[in-house]
Amino acid sequence: MKFSLDDPQGKYVFSNYGNGALTVNEQPHHSSLLIFPDSLQEWNIKNVNELKVDDFEPFIERRADIIILGTGAEQDFPSVELRRALMQKQIQLDIMDTAAACRTYNLLVSEDRNVGAAVIVF
Repeated sequence: MKFSLDDPQGKYVFSNYGNGALTVNEQPHHSSLLIFPDSLQEWNIKNVNELKVDDFEPFIERRADIIILGTGAEQDFPSVELRRALMQKQIQLDIMDTAAACRTYNLLVSEDRNVGAAVIVF
């Protein structure tokens, strides 16, 4: 699905998602991504079953207030053990399917929120 955010002001935002790609600022990426308003990096995760606590270190380093986890075509929750370990590190995830994660991330960026997203490509 293609969509756009009016005046992203030079920030990284999603412009499309699905069919094996995540498009950020009109540039397609064929891997999962860690995205913040001012940075973007590939994330070598294909599904939530692969996730480890260390995969979320960038959010601790960045001190993101809101952390969105996009889990692919459908909402899929990481293990209880992982979520418990993340809570002990004071990391609370907003878990949703990747389409919803992209839309929510863009909205929060437009509000100048301190947001980051870990988004699994589908």
